Amino acid sequence: MVDKKFFRCNVCSDIHFGNAGPEKCPTCQAENAYVEVDKEEAKNLTGL
Repeated sequence: MVDKKFFRCNVCSDIHFGNAGPEKCPTCQAENAYVEVDKEEAKNLTGL
C-alpha cells in the first residue's frame, strides 16, 4: 500500500492529497504542475 501525500500546484497553489498529483490541475488547468510538499506546508497553504 502506498502512503498518500500532499501535492501543490506550482501555478495556483491548489492542494491535492493522494498517491500522486493530478496530470491537470482542476483549478487552473495547468498540466504537470504538481510538486510534493510536506504536511506543514499544505496545512499553512490551506489555512487549516
